Amino acid sequence: MDASLVPRNAALPLEGAAGPLLLRAENVQGQIDFRAFCARHPHYRVLSTNPLVLEPEAGTWVYFSRFGAVVFWNASPAVVEAVLLDLAALPGTGARVEAARDDLRVHLGAETDRVTFSEVWLRELTLDKLKIVSLALAQSVALDSVEAEVSRALDRFQPVVEALRAEGRLASGQRELLRTVGFAMAVRAAVLDTLTLFDDPPETWESEALAHLDGALFDQFDLEERIAAVNQKVAYLQDAGATVLDVMAHRKDQRLEWIIIVLILVEVVLFVWKEFLVR
Repeated sequence: MDASLVPRNAALPLEGAAGPLLLRAENVQGQIDFRAFCARHPHYRVLSTNPLVLEPEAGTWVYFSRFGAVVFWNASPAVVEAVLLDLAALPGTGARVEAARDDLRVHLGAETDRVTFSEVWLRELTLDKLKIVSLALAQSVALDSVEAEVSRALDRFQPVVEALRAEGRLASGQRELLRTVGFAMAVRAAVLDTLTLFDDPPETWESEALAHLDGALFDQFDLEERIAAVNQKVAYLQDAGATVLDVMAHRKDQRLEWIIIVLILVEVVLFVWKEFLVR
Protein backbone atom coordinates (compact mmCIF):
# COMPACT_ATOMS: atom_id res chain seq x y z
CA MET A 1 0.00 0.00 0.00
CA ASP A 2 1.30 3.42 -0.92
CA ALA A 3 2.59 5.64 1.83
CA SER A 4 2.79 9.09 0.25
CA LEU A 5 4.65 11.66 2.31
CA VAL A 6 3.23 14.66 0.41
CA PRO A 7 -0.39 15.33 -0.62
CA ARG A 8 -1.10 13.23 -3.71
CA ASN A 9 -3.34 15.78 -5.41
CA ALA A 10 -1.38 18.91 -4.51
CA ALA A 11 0.66 20.56 -7.26
CA LEU A 12 4.37 19.92 -6.87
CA PRO A 13 6.51 23.08 -6.53
CA LEU A 14 8.55 23.72 -9.67
CA GLU A 15 11.00 26.21 -8.15
CA GLY A 16 10.82 28.59 -11.11
CA ALA A 17 11.37 25.96 -13.79
CA ALA A 18 10.62 27.40 -17.25
CA GLY A 19 9.57 25.50 -20.34
CA PRO A 20 8.72 21.80 -20.54
CA LEU A 21 9.95 19.31 -17.97
CA LEU A 22 12.52 16.92 -19.42
CA LEU A 23 12.20 13.27 -18.43
CA ARG A 24 14.93 10.69 -18.82
CA ALA A 25 14.35 6.98 -18.22
CA GLU A 26 17.15 4.51 -17.57
CA ASN A 27 17.06 0.80 -16.85
CA VAL A 28 19.44 -0.94 -14.46
CA GLN A 29 20.14 -4.62 -14.04
CA GLY A 30 18.18 -6.48 -11.39
CA GLN A 31 15.38 -5.28 -9.14
CA ILE A 32 15.37 -2.28 -6.83
CA ASP A 33 14.80 -2.72 -3.10
CA PHE A 34 13.14 0.56 -2.06
CA ARG A 35 13.67 0.07 1.65
CA ALA A 36 17.34 -0.83 1.25
CA PHE A 37 17.99 2.15 -1.00
CA CYS A 38 16.42 4.62 1.44
CA ALA A 39 18.32 3.08 4.34
CA ARG A 40 21.64 3.50 2.51
CA HIS A 41 20.87 7.03 1.30
CA PRO A 42 18.81 8.88 3.92
CA HIS A 43 19.90 12.28 2.56
CA TYR A 44 17.36 12.04 -0.29
CA ARG A 45 13.99 13.58 0.47
CA VAL A 46 11.27 10.93 0.14
CA LEU A 47 7.92 11.95 -1.40
CA SER A 48 6.49 8.44 -1.70
CA THR A 49 7.67 5.04 -0.52
CA ASN A 50 5.73 2.72 -2.84
CA PRO A 51 6.57 3.35 -5.58
CA LEU A 52 9.64 5.21 -4.40
CA VAL A 53 9.74 8.87 -5.41
CA LEU A 54 12.62 11.05 -4.25
CA GLU A 55 13.40 14.76 -4.53
CA PRO A 56 17.21 15.03 -4.62
CA GLU A 57 16.99 18.76 -5.39
CA ALA A 58 14.20 21.32 -5.35
CA GLY A 59 12.16 20.90 -8.54
CA THR A 60 13.87 17.58 -9.41
CA TRP A 61 12.27 14.17 -8.86
CA VAL A 62 13.33 10.58 -9.33
CA TYR A 63 10.84 7.72 -9.73
CA PHE A 64 11.99 4.14 -9.02
CA SER A 65 10.23 1.00 -10.26
CA ARG A 66 10.84 -2.37 -8.64
CA PHE A 67 11.66 -3.93 -12.02
CA GLY A 68 14.77 -1.76 -12.46
CA ALA A 69 13.62 1.30 -14.41
CA VAL A 70 14.33 4.80 -13.08
CA VAL A 71 12.72 8.00 -14.36
CA PHE A 72 14.41 11.35 -13.78
CA TRP A 73 12.34 14.55 -13.86
CA ASN A 74 14.18 17.77 -14.64
CA ALA A 75 17.42 16.26 -13.34
CA SER A 76 20.90 17.55 -14.10
CA PRO A 77 23.52 15.13 -15.47
CA ALA A 78 25.24 15.23 -12.06
CA VAL A 79 22.07 14.09 -10.28
CA VAL A 80 21.49 11.33 -12.84
CA GLU A 81 25.02 9.98 -12.48
CA ALA A 82 24.93 10.17 -8.68
CA VAL A 83 21.67 8.21 -8.43
CA LEU A 84 22.81 5.59 -10.97
CA LEU A 85 26.06 5.11 -9.04
CA ASP A 86 24.07 4.69 -5.82
CA LEU A 87 21.92 2.06 -7.54
CA ALA A 88 24.94 0.23 -8.94
CA ALA A 89 26.25 -0.18 -5.39
CA LEU A 90 22.90 -1.48 -4.08
CA PRO A 91 22.74 -5.27 -3.53
CA GLY A 92 20.52 -6.89 -6.13
CA THR A 93 21.00 -4.21 -8.78
CA GLY A 94 23.79 -3.38 -11.17
CA ALA A 95 24.93 -1.04 -13.90
CA ARG A 96 22.59 0.62 -16.34
CA VAL A 97 21.49 -1.24 -19.46
CA GLU A 98 23.01 0.83 -22.25
CA ALA A 99 20.49 -0.33 -24.86
CA ALA A 100 17.52 0.82 -22.78
CA ARG A 101 16.98 4.55 -22.46
CA ASP A 102 14.15 6.92 -23.37
CA ASP A 103 13.21 10.59 -23.09
CA LEU A 104 9.94 12.47 -22.79
CA ARG A 105 8.75 16.07 -22.52
CA VAL A 106 6.00 17.11 -20.14
CA HIS A 107 4.32 20.48 -20.68
CA LEU A 108 2.38 22.12 -17.86
CA GLY A 109 -0.45 24.64 -17.93
CA ALA A 110 -2.54 22.85 -20.57
CA GLU A 111 -6.32 23.20 -20.59
CA THR A 112 -6.73 19.42 -20.34
CA ASP A 113 -4.42 16.49 -19.75
CA ARG A 114 -3.50 14.84 -23.03
CA VAL A 115 -0.78 12.74 -24.63
CA THR A 116 0.77 13.36 -28.04
CA PHE A 117 3.74 11.84 -29.83
CA SER A 118 6.73 11.95 -27.45
CA GLU A 119 5.05 14.68 -25.35
CA VAL A 120 2.60 14.89 -22.47
CA TRP A 121 0.44 17.93 -21.66
CA LEU A 122 -0.83 18.38 -18.08
CA ARG A 123 -2.87 21.06 -16.38
CA GLU A 124 -0.59 20.76 -13.34
CA LEU A 125 1.91 18.30 -11.94
CA THR A 126 0.76 16.33 -8.91
CA LEU A 127 2.38 13.35 -7.26
CA ASP A 128 -0.30 11.05 -8.70
CA LYS A 129 0.32 12.30 -12.24
CA LEU A 130 4.07 12.05 -11.76
CA LYS A 131 3.65 8.39 -10.81
CA ILE A 132 1.38 7.56 -13.74
CA VAL A 133 3.57 9.25 -16.37
CA SER A 134 6.70 7.74 -14.81
CA LEU A 135 5.27 4.22 -14.71
CA ALA A 136 4.38 4.24 -18.40
CA LEU A 137 7.83 5.53 -19.37
CA ALA A 138 9.49 3.07 -16.96
CA GLN A 139 7.59 0.12 -18.44
CA SER A 140 8.53 1.25 -21.94
CA VAL A 141 12.24 1.45 -21.19
CA ALA A 142 12.14 -1.86 -19.29
CA LEU A 143 10.52 -3.46 -22.32
CA ASP A 144 13.37 -2.10 -24.46
CA SER A 145 15.77 -4.06 -22.26
CA VAL A 146 13.55 -7.16 -22.27
CA GLU A 147 13.17 -7.06 -26.06
CA ALA A 148 16.94 -6.82 -26.49
CA GLU A 149 17.51 -9.87 -24.27
CA VAL A 150 14.84 -11.90 -26.05
CA SER A 151 16.35 -10.97 -29.42
CA ARG A 152 19.74 -12.21 -28.22
CA ALA A 153 18.20 -15.53 -27.20
CA LEU A 154 16.41 -15.86 -30.56
CA ASP A 155 19.65 -15.09 -32.41
CA ARG A 156 21.42 -17.90 -30.53
CA PHE A 157 18.64 -20.33 -31.40
CA GLN A 158 18.50 -19.40 -35.09
CA PRO A 159 21.46 -21.59 -36.24
CA VAL A 160 19.99 -24.55 -34.33
CA VAL A 161 16.60 -24.09 -35.99
CA GLU A 162 18.20 -23.67 -39.44
CA ALA A 163 20.19 -26.89 -38.99
CA LEU A 164 17.04 -28.79 -38.02
CA ARG A 165 15.19 -27.38 -41.03
CA ALA A 166 17.96 -27.92 -43.58
CA GLU A 167 19.57 -31.14 -42.35
CA GLY A 168 17.03 -32.64 -40.00
CA ARG A 169 19.56 -32.92 -37.22
CA LEU A 170 21.35 -30.94 -34.53
CA ALA A 171 24.58 -29.61 -35.98
CA SER A 172 26.22 -28.33 -32.78
CA GLY A 173 27.77 -30.34 -30.01
CA GLN A 174 25.80 -31.33 -26.95
CA ARG A 175 27.52 -28.88 -24.61
CA GLU A 176 26.96 -25.92 -26.94
CA LEU A 177 23.32 -26.89 -27.39
CA LEU A 178 22.83 -27.11 -23.64
CA ARG A 179 24.40 -23.66 -23.25
CA THR A 180 21.98 -22.27 -25.83
CA VAL A 181 19.00 -23.82 -24.08
CA GLY A 182 20.28 -22.67 -20.70
CA PHE A 183 20.70 -19.10 -21.95
CA ALA A 184 17.16 -19.11 -23.34
CA MET A 185 15.78 -20.47 -20.06
CA ALA A 186 17.60 -17.76 -18.09
CA VAL A 187 16.25 -15.05 -20.40
CA ARG A 188 12.73 -16.48 -20.13
CA ALA A 189 12.91 -16.52 -16.33
CA ALA A 190 14.21 -12.93 -16.19
CA VAL A 191 11.53 -11.71 -18.61
CA LEU A 192 8.69 -13.35 -16.70
CA ASP A 193 10.12 -12.02 -13.44
CA THR A 194 10.11 -8.50 -14.85
CA LEU A 195 6.67 -8.64 -16.44
CA THR A 196 5.03 -9.88 -13.24
CA LEU A 197 5.99 -6.53 -11.66
CA PHE A 198 4.11 -4.55 -14.31
CA ASP A 199 1.21 -3.56 -12.05
CA ASP A 200 -1.50 -1.08 -12.97
CA PRO A 201 -1.14 2.22 -11.07
CA PRO A 202 -3.52 2.14 -8.08
CA GLU A 203 -4.16 5.88 -8.50
CA THR A 204 -6.37 5.12 -11.52
CA TRP A 205 -8.82 3.19 -9.34
CA GLU A 206 -9.92 6.40 -7.64
CA SER A 207 -9.95 8.93 -10.51
CA GLU A 208 -11.50 8.68 -13.96
CA ALA A 209 -9.27 11.50 -15.22
CA LEU A 210 -6.14 9.66 -14.07
CA ALA A 211 -7.45 6.46 -15.64
CA HIS A 212 -7.84 8.28 -19.00
CA LEU A 213 -4.29 9.66 -18.70
CA ASP A 214 -2.92 6.21 -17.93
CA GLY A 215 -4.80 4.69 -20.87
CA ALA A 216 -3.50 7.35 -23.26
CA LEU A 217 0.08 6.75 -22.12
CA PHE A 218 -0.38 2.99 -22.39
CA ASP A 219 -1.53 3.39 -25.99
CA GLN A 220 1.18 5.93 -26.87
CA PHE A 221 3.97 3.57 -25.82
CA ASP A 222 2.23 0.55 -27.43
CA LEU A 223 2.71 -1.31 -24.15
CA GLU A 224 -0.05 -3.88 -24.69
CA GLU A 225 1.18 -4.89 -28.14
CA ARG A 226 4.81 -4.99 -27.04
CA ILE A 227 4.05 -7.11 -23.98
CA ALA A 228 2.01 -9.50 -26.11
CA ALA A 229 4.87 -9.77 -28.63
CA VAL A 230 7.40 -10.46 -25.87
CA ASN A 231 5.16 -13.16 -24.40
CA GLN A 232 4.85 -14.83 -27.81
CA LYS A 233 8.62 -14.83 -28.29
CA VAL A 234 9.16 -16.19 -24.79
CA ALA A 235 6.65 -18.96 -25.51
CA TYR A 236 8.55 -19.74 -28.72
CA LEU A 237 11.83 -19.93 -26.77
CA GLN A 238 10.21 -22.36 -24.35
CA ASP A 239 8.94 -24.56 -27.20
CA ALA A 240 12.26 -24.39 -29.05
CA GLY A 241 14.20 -25.33 -25.94
CA ALA A 242 11.88 -28.24 -25.23
CA THR A 243 12.21 -29.43 -28.84
CA VAL A 244 16.01 -29.33 -28.72
CA LEU A 245 16.06 -31.27 -25.46
CA ASP A 246 13.67 -33.85 -26.90
CA VAL A 247 15.83 -34.28 -30.01
CA MET A 248 18.93 -34.63 -27.85
CA ALA A 249 17.19 -37.23 -25.68
CA HIS A 250 16.06 -39.13 -28.81
CA ARG A 251 19.61 -39.01 -30.19
CA LYS A 252 20.92 -40.38 -26.90
CA ASP A 253 18.30 -43.14 -26.93
CA GLN A 254 19.34 -44.10 -30.46
CA ARG A 255 22.97 -44.34 -29.38
CA LEU A 256 22.01 -46.54 -26.48
CA GLU A 257 19.99 -48.76 -28.79
CA TRP A 258 22.96 -49.15 -31.14
CA ILE A 259 25.26 -49.93 -28.21
CA ILE A 260 22.84 -52.62 -27.04
CA ILE A 261 22.62 -54.06 -30.57
CA VAL A 262 26.42 -54.13 -30.87
CA LEU A 263 26.75 -55.84 -27.48
CA ILE A 264 24.19 -58.44 -28.49
CA LEU A 265 26.06 -59.09 -31.73
CA VAL A 266 29.31 -59.45 -29.80
CA GLU A 267 27.66 -61.96 -27.48
CA VAL A 268 26.33 -63.93 -30.46
CA VAL A 269 29.72 -63.95 -32.16
CA LEU A 270 31.45 -65.12 -28.97
CA PHE A 271 28.85 -67.84 -28.49
CA VAL A 272 29.24 -69.12 -32.06
CA TRP A 273 33.01 -68.99 -31.79
CA LYS A 274 33.06 -70.97 -28.56
CA GLU A 275 30.47 -73.53 -29.65
CA PHE A 276 31.57 -74.25 -33.20
CA LEU A 277 34.99 -72.86 -33.97
CA VAL A 278 36.96 -73.66 -30.84
CA ARG A 279 36.11 -77.38 -30.93
